Amino acid sequence: MSTFYSHLREFRETIPELAVLSTCNRTEFYGLTRDREAADHALREAVYLHKGITHLNNGKYTYSWTGRETIRHLFRVAAGVDSMMVGEPQILGQVREAFDVAEQQRATGALLTRLFNSAIHVGKRARSETEIGRGTVSVAYAAVEMAQKIFDGLEKHAVLVIGAGETGALAAKHFSDAAPKTLTVVNRTYERAGELAKELGGQARRWEELDDALAEARVVVTATGAQEPILDPARMGRVLKRSGRGPKVLVDISNPRNIHPKVGGLDRVFLYDLDAHESIADQNRARRRKEIPKVEGIVAEEVDRFLAWYDSLEMVPVIRALRGRFEEIAGKEIQKQAKNFHPSDREALQEYTRALLNKLLHQPTTRIRSVERTSSHGLHKLVAIQELFELDVESYRKTARDEEGDLESDES
Repeated sequence: MSTFYSHLREFRETIPELAVLSTCNRTEFYGLTRDREAADHALREAVYLHKGITHLNNGKYTYSWTGRETIRHLFRVAAGVDSMMVGEPQILGQVREAFDVAEQQRATGALLTRLFNSAIHVGKRARSETEIGRGTVSVAYAAVEMAQKIFDGLEKHAVLVIGAGETGALAAKHFSDAAPKTLTVVNRTYERAGELAKELGGQARRWEELDDALAEARVVVTATGAQEPILDPARMGRVLKRSGRGPKVLVDISNPRNIHPKVGGLDRVFLYDLDAHESIADQNRARRRKEIPKVEGIVAEEVDRFLAWYDSLEMVPVIRALRGRFEEIAGKEIQKQAKNFHPSDREALQEYTRALLNKLLHQPTTRIRSVERTSSHGLHKLVAIQELFELDVESYRKTARDEEGDLESDES
C-alpha cells in the first residue's frame, strides 16, 4: 500500500487528500480534488501500475460518487448496511485502519480526517442504537454461541476442531476468541493443522490421533470436505467409554455431513448440524435487515451534520464568526470599564473600540478571503481558525451570504 500512496504523491496537486479502503470485496478511493477528470486518470494509472489490472476502466466493476453521495456511501459502509453480510463487525475496524494507513502515509488532511472520524462515529452509533450488529449471521460463529450457552462459557472445557480448511479455520478462530481451556486442531494434512494451531495459540494433532483428541474434548466441531461421515455411532461409542462423565457437544458445519445423524441418539451427546445453525443465522439476518431503516436514519442525520460543518468553512461565515467573537469580548470589557468613564465619553469609547477591532481584524479578514476552500491547505486554515478562536460559525452561516456586502464597510 505504501508503494501505491508513493506513486500518487506525484499527483498531490490533483489529489491533495486520499484514503484507500480495501476489504475482501471492495476497494474504494476517497479523495479531495478540484479536477475530477484528472483525479480519475491518476487513480486508474496508479491501480494499473500497482496491480496490473484495468478494472477501473470497466463500468461493470466500478462506481463513482461525489459530494453528498460520497459521504452517505462511506457512512453506510461504516454502519454495515452496504456489506454483503449486513451489520458485519469487521468493516468498522477496516474503515478505521484505512484512515490510519492514509494518515501514516501523510495523505490525509482536514476534510478526510473529519470525514473518516464521522464515519467511525456513525458506525458506533449504528451498533449501539440499533440491533444491526446483534446476533451472529455466521454459521461458524453460531456454533460458538451454541456451545457457550450449553456450558455457560468455555473457559473450563477443551475444544477440538476437525478440519483446517476455510470453514474449519474460521470456526477455530471464533472458538479461540472464546478462550477455551484448550484448542486442538486435527487435519488430514498435519502441517496445515500445525500452522492454524500456532496462529491461534492452540495445539495440533495428527489424523491418526483423532480418537484420543475426541476422548479429551468436550466440544467437537467438524468442518472437513469428506464425502462420508468420519464420526459414526460405533466410533463415538468407543470414544465415550474412554471419556470422563459429562456431555459432549458435537457441531457439524460440514456439507456433506461429517457426523452420522444417529450419533445424536447416544447418551451424553448433543449433536447440532448445519441446518440448525443456518436456521439461527437466517433468523439473525432477518432481524438485522429490519434494523436497516433505523440505521439509514442515523446516516441521514450524520450526513447533514457533516455538510453543516463543511458549509461552515465558507469564508464569509468564518469572518462573521471571528468578528462576532472579538466583538463579544470587546463588549464585555467595555461593560466592565464603563463605570470608570463619564457617560458623555462612553460613546467615544465604543467608537474607539470599533475602530480598533476593524484595524486588528483587517489583515486576518483579508487573508481569510484569499483562502481556497477547495484546496487541502485552505481547509486546514479555515478549520484551524475555527478551533483556535472557538468560533460558533453555524449561527452566522445562514445569514452570512446576505450580509457579505456589509463586511466591506465594517473592515474599512
